[in-house]
Amino acid sequence: MYNPSKALAEFFMIQLNVLDNQMCVFFEDSSSRTFPFTNTGSEGNKLGVGDTMVIAQLLFEVWEYNKTTGVWSNPSNLLNSVDYALGYCNVEIANNQVVKKLTLSEGVQSFNKDENQVDNTIDLETSIVIPPLLPFVVELQTPLPLPTSGPTIENYITCQIIGVGGIIAPRTTF
Repeated sequence: MYNPSKALAEFFMIQLNVLDNQMCVFFEDSSSRTFPFTNTGSEGNKLGVGDTMVIAQLLFEVWEYNKTTGVWSNPSNLLNSVDYALGYCNVEIANNQVVKKLTLSEGVQSFNKDENQVDNTIDLETSIVIPPLLPFVVELQTPLPLPTSGPTIENYITCQIIGVGGIIAPRTTF
């Protein structure tokens, strides 16, 4: 059973600077990015040899970055707005769509497996396995443009895939 206290999370952040940015593709070029924009490492959108991850939840948030002060602030869940809850996401592994048009409203509290959970994560009814060395992406489609960046504030949208990971082919003997 999935235990959130032992969760592994991979995240990817995209700057919102285009007025009509309604489609976002996460993890696509993550090998060329560094923290705080991703935590995937040099392998990018592929897990290393012998590594695997089971996705149990998805989370989308919008963050603000103040260019003057250098401070990150105001993380807001995309589902705090009813308009964005009408959007959907897709998950692809090795160019195969494994989650198709999953509505973001699945993250609303009444749809969560744990009705006391109020963080608006999307709990997947079926866990998705990302095997080693296969590229993965998450696509987000919203019905309205996302908040754009201004002269002093840059807006970023993040996607977190949350689950458990493991080593399925250890490189050493026991």
